[in-house]
This record gives sequence, C-alpha cells and structure tokens, in this order.
Amino acid sequence: MITRRIFLGTMAGGVGASLAARRLGAGGGVARAPFGLQLWSVRHDLDKDLPGTLARVKSLGIDEVESAGYHKRTAAEFAAELRKAGLRCQSMHVGWERMEADFSGVLRDAEALGARFVVNPYLPYQGKAIATREEILRAAAAFAKWAREAKAAGRRFAYHLHSQEFGPATEGTLFDVLAAESGPEVGFEFDVFWVVWGGGDPVKLMEKYARRVWLTHIKDMAKTIVPGKEGQDLESANVVAGTGRIDIAGVLRAGAKAGVEINYIEDESPDPFAQIPKSLVYLKGLGG
Repeated sequence: MITRRIFLGTMAGGVGASLAARRLGAGGGVARAPFGLQLWSVRHDLDKDLPGTLARVKSLGIDEVESAGYHKRTAAEFAAELRKAGLRCQSMHVGWERMEADFSGVLRDAEALGARFVVNPYLPYQGKAIATREEILRAAAAFAKWAREAKAAGRRFAYHLHSQEFGPATEGTLFDVLAAESGPEVGFEFDVFWVVWGGGDPVKLMEKYARRVWLTHIKDMAKTIVPGKEGQDLESANVVAGTGRIDIAGVLRAGAKAGVEINYIEDESPDPFAQIPKSLVYLKGLGG
C-alpha cells in the first residue's frame, strides 16, 4: 500500500440523490447496497488506455466506480471519460497531503466528478504498522474539520480503514478512539481485508458503528495468509471473493443492516480482470 499512498499523496488535483433509504428485500429484510469497483484495482490498465479500460469495466456489468486519481487528466477531463463509458463516480479517494494542502480544491474536484463521498484512504504515517494515540488524535481533528467543510459543500467525508488503527487503547482499540474523537459527521469505508489484517472483526464493527459505515471495500484474503504477519506476499493474498478466509456474505448482511450505501470491489491481485468477474458472479449469487 505504500505505492498507493505515495501516488495519492502527490496527486494533483450537484450532489446526487441519496442512495436509497433502505428498501425492503423480498424476504422482508434490508436490501443490500449495490456493487461498484474501486478503480485502483485496474490502475495500470487505466494508465495505458483510459477510455478502453473504462469501457472494459462497464462491460463487466459495473455502473459504479470509485476514483483513485485522474490518470494524467484533470478531474473534469476524467469525469468526461467516465460519462462516455456510462460510469458513475459517487466516491473519490484523495490522499492526506492533498487534503491538508488544498481541501477547497478537493471539493471542486468532487463537484466535477459528481462525487458525494470524499474519502481519505490512509493516515500520513507511512511505514508504521500501528499509529500512536497522538497520531490518531491528530487524524481525528483533521477528519472533523474536513467533514464540516465537506458538509458545507454538500458532500460527506469518510476515512478508509487500513490496519494502523487497530492498536490497543483503553477504549478498546485506536479505531474506537478515532471514531469517538472525530465525531458523528465522519463516516468510514471498511476495507474488510485490512480490518481483518489488523485483527478486527468487520461484522462486529459494523454492528457497533452502524450508520457510520457508509462504504465498503470487498476484498477477500487467501486462507494461507496469517493476518498481521509481516513479510507475506500481499498481492497474491488478494483472492476471488468467497474463496478466502473472510466471511464476505456475513459482511454484506451486516453492511445492509448498518446502512452501507455502496460496496466497492477492490482487487489488488496481479490479474484483476481475471478475478473481478469471478468475484461478481459470487457476490451477485448471494442475492439481495
């Protein structure tokens, strides 16, 4: 993830109607949120052929995407390419450094993209397995500020969890500190791979933080991987949804109850276009 952090940290840079108040499913339960794709999954292809890759994403039956940079375009130019492909971008990832330096510019980009969610995908403490309490408190203060500014612009601010937030604290974990200190206007995007890597249980955390988990990254972990153990090949650790150690079906059920609005598939394997269609088959086979 360091490469991604560096990329997002140096990246230059009307509100859509709310994705539904929850609809009742056929069995009377809560309807599951739609699936989208985090475009970081296919970043190398996007760098080589942006229009062709976006068309390929659309051909998989995907309508929703989450951005992670603009691939040598401006936000407006990138948005135009998305429209040509028939894709909608309701959520955007922007690195800490850009947010800290130019949050008003970030909000202008969000307007150009039509993004309702502005998501920070990492804490600025690169190369550290666990953040300190002081670093978490600094992040919470920044998140609260950005959430206020986003709300004033008709957007919503969220943080994408990794594993740095799961160190111990008197309150439980550092994530509990972050959630409490940042305040209820800050939402979260649960990357279930990284939650499990950090020792968390995404289902239980969704139950605990219902209504603040707005988005997910659906990413399964190979059964051979030991969560939290350094030195493992994390690229090959990312497997087709439903074939790994994470209870993806349970995550989706818990997410529906917690108020998740979009489930983004993120595939960081060496061959994402081989795995993503298989993940979609599994996910859609779970039903609504």
